[in-house]
Amino acid sequence: MSNKRIPYPPCAGRPCPYNTGSYKTAWPELVGHWGGDCETRIKNENPFVNVVYVPRNGGTIDTQYCCNRVYLFVDEANNCYFTPTVG
Repeated sequence: MSNKRIPYPPCAGRPCPYNTGSYKTAWPELVGHWGGDCETRIKNENPFVNVVYVPRNGGTIDTQYCCNRVYLFVDEANNCYFTPTVG
């Protein structure tokens, strides 16, 4: 897992240049799992996305939809507490 937290990776734009229809876009099964494991699985199942960690205490997100971004909401123990999805 990378401890580097990138606030907002550059968006790929619209229309999305990636064929995301062939790749997974939501990971409900990762809720409760450690962030590093979640990041690895997300990147393995959709190589076009950047994983952005959002800590429960003080994390913010950009409301612009990006087909190459997945927010990973993590708690104080770095466990995922909300379904990661592309956007």
